[in-house]
Amino acid sequence: MTSRVVAFVLLLVFASLSHAGRFLVGYDEAPSLAKAFEQIKAEPKKHVLLYVDMSQRCPECAVVRGLLNSDAVRGQWRGNYIVVSVDLFAPSKEEREIIEQLRVSWAPVLVFLDGNGRRVTFVRDLVSESQARLLDEYVSQRQYALSPVTRYSGKEFDASLARVATAGRIAKEEATGESSQQARIDDRPRLKEVLAHKPVALKGAELKKMLTGKMMYKENDFWFLDLALEDKNVIQAKGRRKDGKGDMQGKGVWYVTKKGKLCIELKAGGVDENWCRHVFKVGEGYYVSKDLRPDRAVYRFVLSDR
Repeated sequence: MTSRVVAFVLLLVFASLSHAGRFLVGYDEAPSLAKAFEQIKAEPKKHVLLYVDMSQRCPECAVVRGLLNSDAVRGQWRGNYIVVSVDLFAPSKEEREIIEQLRVSWAPVLVFLDGNGRRVTFVRDLVSESQARLLDEYVSQRQYALSPVTRYSGKEFDASLARVATAGRIAKEEATGESSQQARIDDRPRLKEVLAHKPVALKGAELKKMLTGKMMYKENDFWFLDLALEDKNVIQAKGRRKDGKGDMQGKGVWYVTKKGKLCIELKAGGVDENWCRHVFKVGEGYYVSKDLRPDRAVYRFVLSDR
């Protein structure tokens, strides 16, 4: 096992042992939304930051977490926010309620609320201190109140008025003329975000050799999946629903096409994975994309030896 793989495994082990509240260190944190809003009453200049992370299987979470925990970013941010952390991979009962109310299924996601419980914006990805500075200025200086549509680093901030009760629960969407799809936080990663990290494209014989005999830990919108990629293109699969309401076990097949795409065919226990995708590697993580359109939603996985 290489030193890089050992380091990554240790990262996952230590992350799984830490409570979600320790994702961000040195910030003003609250154990629940209710407590956060109590603090906001005493410090009305602050906002609530709902920080959705994962204690396992999320290399990009570690990147964003590292940026937010850097001295430069923390020094600018910590006086402006009361943080409520949510572990999407292993949520507590309270965190599960927040996940269901926000309707998020991916991480990392940063959701900002004002003192009245109004969602002022959210972001999925931060890659630099300059982006973090601009985002902080947008929220802490209340620039979102100046215009319903504001652009940040080439992205459009969500300015919908999804309301949050000050008792600590996120209320149902009011009749605003928006569809539920518009009101939902669209937290799925996009190919353009992957490409911003200058990934390595993998295909053909190299891809097949890399995957054979490995464990693939993959996500889709509803499931965490453990896929053993065996010889002769066999998959042994186990999984659990992200909402905690079911498990699965079954068999499938995997292969690499002549054009170099990875294909998986798995239908068992409520899971239906039937696709062929381009594969990109970013650090210790991997992404699959149906095509090369920048706005295409992508799915991710990590690998380990069996």
